[in-house]
Amino acid sequence: MLRKRSAAARPDESRGEVLSDEFDRAAGRYDLLTRLNPGYHDALSAAARALVSRLRGRVGGEPLVLWDLGCGSGLSTRALVDAAGDDARIVGLDASPGMLDQARAKDWPSGVRFVQAYAQDLPAVAHEHGKTEADGAFAAYLLRNVPAEQRDEVVTAIRDQVRPGGWITLQDYHVKGRRAATAVWTVVCWGIVMPLSVLVRGNPAIYRYLWRSVLDNDSTTQLQARLERAGLTDVSWRTGTGWQRGVLHTVLARRPADDEA
Repeated sequence: MLRKRSAAARPDESRGEVLSDEFDRAAGRYDLLTRLNPGYHDALSAAARALVSRLRGRVGGEPLVLWDLGCGSGLSTRALVDAAGDDARIVGLDASPGMLDQARAKDWPSGVRFVQAYAQDLPAVAHEHGKTEADGAFAAYLLRNVPAEQRDEVVTAIRDQVRPGGWITLQDYHVKGRRAATAVWTVVCWGIVMPLSVLVRGNPAIYRYLWRSVLDNDSTTQLQARLERAGLTDVSWRTGTGWQRGVLHTVLARRPADDEA
């Protein structure tokens, strides 16, 4: 129901492996739970369209080249395909083999493929796939899987794989420093998400982790500072609708056109 990503920067192998295993256990029921989340798919689609709309003028009629970081079961990938068209070249990256099995089992255009890796491995994956720079990158529900001390590194790695003038879109739940949002998040998790995960046998442990991870996630102010430290510009924010207002946030940022870093 509430999406969370296993493609995190590697703080250590044991933590990454445990988290990946938990997502593997949840993978079979993950799409079902997201369908029960009001506004979940609409928010993903809106974020994907916002990214694509900023790239269209830059590349003209050429197919877009995009990263989908922390792609999970492919729901964000589908949103990108719907927004960018079947000719888009999209690489989805995630650390959970179980989630990627779910993604690969779906029907995709020929330009879509999936890679098992951590977000910190993005530069090596890009080199292996012959993509030193993409037009844009999409990362939904990714950074809170990354230890706070390594988030700057991951944001910089994402920036470096987007061509100068390209755009990055991040979407996640940010409630730190917001009492009302924190209360809503806790009620939704304990009153709806975890009971539903038990009902559909969707691995409740991962959804308890999701609750904690959002409480520990960056505030919007902290993430804004990370984006600025990475040299990203034209940063804009918007929040979700319905119960997600003030809880879910989407941020877009641009790598400067003259950036040669």
